[in-house]
Amino acid sequence: MKRFTLACVAILFFLPALSLRAEQINVEAITVVDGDTIDVGPDRYRLVGYDTPEIKTPRRKVSADEKALATIAKERFAELLRSGPLDLTEVACSCPASTIGTQSCNYGRKCGLLTLNGKNVGVTLIAEELAVPFVCGKASCPKMPDWPRIIEQQLPSRMPE
Repeated sequence: MKRFTLACVAILFFLPALSLRAEQINVEAITVVDGDTIDVGPDRYRLVGYDTPEIKTPRRKVSADEKALATIAKERFAELLRSGPLDLTEVACSCPASTIGTQSCNYGRKCGLLTLNGKNVGVTLIAEELAVPFVCGKASCPKMPDWPRIIEQQLPSRMPE
């Protein structure tokens, strides 16, 4: 599992080098929804390469432990955004082409790569145990992380007392 995590972090680190249309963005233009989702004007972006716990989701009940960790991740994410220059690159979502831009693809959100000082912000959140790598393929993503299990087994240092 550690090799997989290291490989994913390496991918996240080098993703910014592959992006050609990164646009500098002012932190005041960003509204943080949660640790991996932002609003920029009328557009909502699901940030790529990592996943944070859920504050709430219509897909399942969120435990108090997960919500607590999600809140910490969201607050840390917002703090990171104020610590250096930001670039946002819109990237293709990992959905079948016929579903892009619809609720069937990423709940209608755009996909984006947000870098802080040239580094995917997800790398920092992963290193701080507030996120896990989540790398999609060209037209689909793996099953969403099982946050209750991750919190219980892999992140015991984050378990609320």
